[in-house]
Amino acid sequence: MLKGLYAAATGLMAIEQRQAIIANNISNAATAGFRRQEPVQKGFRGVFLDRVARPGVLRGESVPGGGALFVETFTDTQRGAITTTGDPLTVALEGPGFLVVDTPRGERFTRGGNLAIDTTGQLSTPDGYKILGAGGTPLSVGGGKLSISEGGAVYEDGQEAGQLRVVEFEDEHMLTREGEGLYRASDAAMARSADATRTRVLHESLEMSNVNLPNEMIAMILGLRAYEANQKYINTIDETMGRLIDQVGMGG
Repeated sequence: MLKGLYAAATGLMAIEQRQAIIANNISNAATAGFRRQEPVQKGFRGVFLDRVARPGVLRGESVPGGGALFVETFTDTQRGAITTTGDPLTVALEGPGFLVVDTPRGERFTRGGNLAIDTTGQLSTPDGYKILGAGGTPLSVGGGKLSISEGGAVYEDGQEAGQLRVVEFEDEHMLTREGEGLYRASDAAMARSADATRTRVLHESLEMSNVNLPNEMIAMILGLRAYEANQKYINTIDETMGRLIDQVGMGG
């Protein structure tokens, strides 16, 4: 009975974490370049066997069972739909590339194509981080007419002002999400990266989020039902244990 109580309790915690991720996906359904997150759960037995030093010597029948644990999130790298905006301060990346952004924490990478021009006349993200050019320095554009070629060359009033730095990674799942549409690349990920050769820059366009709202809503509803089922199970166990204690007490 106590095993059942534990299983239901850990199930509640795992569902809460799963629901939080789904809610974040839904809230970013209109965020340019957003990649949905997929929560990953594992049963207690699997977690236990993974963590012991020598799982081969364990007797499987003696391993505690039941319950679930939230272990990680998996980034869905499927591309979002590309829409035409007509706004010269928007770009979409058609292909696996990422724009490079300068932040106080170092270089970061983004698929978000909403650009801005900061007070110093340099291209930046809406949060004020500089967009880096091919030479690793910010791109100064001033206030002229802006155009960007498919190869990432930036022109102001027909004169080349620089080249967007676009990087492709061998495995995008090596990137770590940091918020604000930014990703951090470890040394290992950077060692398996290169300047883009398979990515086109589409000016006056945006890659939208890859979140499928109907699917996320269905997942959230199923999560709510699973949560309610676990709650009812815990209440049933609590009532049963209460009656058992009362009966044993009366018998004594």
